[in-house]
Amino acid sequence: MTLKALSIDEVKGDEIMKGAVRKVLVHSKNLMLIYYEVEPGATLSHSHPHEQMGFVVKGSAELTAGGKTVKLGPGSSYLFDSNEHHDFRITGKGTIILDVFHPRRDDYLPK
Repeated sequence: MTLKALSIDEVKGDEIMKGAVRKVLVHSKNLMLIYYEVEPGATLSHSHPHEQMGFVVKGSAELTAGGKTVKLGPGSSYLFDSNEHHDFRITGKGTIILDVFHPRRDDYLPK
């Protein structure tokens, strides 16, 4: 495997909805690391065939999956199975989240 390294400042962000920016960081065929900056009120409800885990760096959110809702803050982590429906509601100003997907989400690759 070839080493891949970059600074977040080198990555162009995509505004995926009002108040939400996604930056695709390093990735391989099997893994992808994503950085999100999100403002309060942003919501997302979906499922996908990828396993997903994440970490809240800053801010806060509410996460609902499997009929259970949890509050997430700095230092919180989470994990979803493939195709597990989940809802995110961002509650903290300047929330930063890191997500890892397996396999890579080709729909997130820069066009």
